[in-house]
Amino acid sequence: MVAVLYCLILVPVIIYLFFSVLEIWLTLRITQKPAGRNLIFVQASTEVTHTLLVFAYAQFMITFSGLLVHIGGALWWPIALLTVSILLRGSLYLVIFYTSRKLRVLYGLLLTTYLLGVISLLWALAIIVPAIIERQFVPDTANMELVLWLGMPILAISLIPIVAVYRFALKQINRHP
Repeated sequence: MVAVLYCLILVPVIIYLFFSVLEIWLTLRITQKPAGRNLIFVQASTEVTHTLLVFAYAQFMITFSGLLVHIGGALWWPIALLTVSILLRGSLYLVIFYTSRKLRVLYGLLLTTYLLGVISLLWALAIIVPAIIERQFVPDTANMELVLWLGMPILAISLIPIVAVYRFALKQINRHP
């Protein structure tokens, strides 16, 4: 049960990290395309990937609430950095989408927000994992049946639109010269 719980927390984070790196790569490719602004796929991709991150965060907060007393202060900076990077990314996407001319500096700032988000998640994991090992912390599994019956299917279903969005974006990038 505990291993499944760890999977329900870590798999969405790993998926988020994977698709963040893919978005970094796609954004770099978009900046090199003349019709790059038309290839912005952020509405679907970031919504779904951020929802996975929120799912993992909620699972973590519920099952590791006892551990948070010990490491909550250390998590403030990485969570703050992640929040700022997500807010800046959303704002930059709006500016890029509604700007009539292509501004490479905006794409550079966008890439920076992706990198900050990835760094903040890795930073948080570098705090959480050693704390779990050091304290031999056992997560709360009281609501595990509910998590298994709802969380697993939702996680599986959420992968369908993620894959569809990225397949579409990759096709569009490869289609345009």
